[in-house]
Amino acid sequence: MVDDNLIQKVINNEFDYSNVIPTIEAVSYLVEFCDKINKQFTKLVEDDEEKNKQYKYEYRDYMYKKSYAQGLEVYIREKSYNNITCNDYESFVSAVDDGNLNQVDSVDVKLCLDFSRGKSEKYEDHENSFSIIFRPYEITFARKSNHDDPSMNKIEEQINSILKKFPVANSIFCNKQDK
Repeated sequence: MVDDNLIQKVINNEFDYSNVIPTIEAVSYLVEFCDKINKQFTKLVEDDEEKNKQYKYEYRDYMYKKSYAQGLEVYIREKSYNNITCNDYESFVSAVDDGNLNQVDSVDVKLCLDFSRGKSEKYEDHENSFSIIFRPYEITFARKSNHDDPSMNKIEEQINSILKKFPVANSIFCNKQDK
């Protein structure tokens, strides 16, 4: 059940995971999870669109109206200045299989679940972006939203849970033993 009265609130959460070891397996699992969430969300949007097709434009009422920013993007920046963008788990696996996740400068995983809600011409935009950035000694997860949405809160919790399962190594560059 979706709550029509979601609280409009600026959410700008950032988490520091700089002491985790981003192995290919762990990052692949995270990308697979984000791809699964993106596909489930895309299905919600498509089902909502299909449901509303039967109505005249002025009577349409959307819970999840498509936003053009919605989607998954995995940006791999290699040290050889070769940059690769993957839009789903399958293309990411292909990049891994081709050896493109060895010797990278950074990997950015961006999951955008923006949508609009409301009746025709009176849509309220719901912005939800999740960004996981892997750089040497600087690994962060950030969520930006403009509504306190329980389903988006759950996705944030799930991503944090996955990141907390990554192997950890405290070093002179990042030691979180006392935190």
